[in-house]
Amino acid sequence: MILPRPLLLASFLFLAAARADTPKQNVKLADLPATVRKSVLEQKQQARILRLEKTLQEGKEIYEVQLKSGVVRKTVFIDDDGAVLEIKQPIPLSQVSPAAKKVIESSVQNGKIVTLESVKSASGLIAAYQVRFTRNGTESQLRVGPDGRLVPE
Repeated sequence: MILPRPLLLASFLFLAAARADTPKQNVKLADLPATVRKSVLEQKQQARILRLEKTLQEGKEIYEVQLKSGVVRKTVFIDDDGAVLEIKQPIPLSQVSPAAKKVIESSVQNGKIVTLESVKSASGLIAAYQVRFTRNGTESQLRVGPDGRLVPE
């Protein structure tokens, strides 16, 4: 069964809002497992670590490191084996693919974009764009693939 686009969008927004995040715990670089620390340092290069946290998702520890180099910020998600899962970076709407931009603009409508980030795979390819926005006093979030399709988190 194919859902009409507005119903499909509402379903994704509901799922994103209903997802309960596990509590994050601040950690120190020195306390990380060696494989995770190696990945963090590879991603860090000349950047400064702003925040380093770990959380438990589906029984697996996930590390989130926020980095800043000059004015450029990025957030890297690393699993407990040291594998980079994804990299998020702020991106202007003007740099979003045309298909994704169309979906984002139709979703936000007369609302306001709070954050817009590219979500890259470990290889550096953009897998999705993640947008948080407010409209009519409600905050929502969605992920849109470069092809304009909604993708799960």
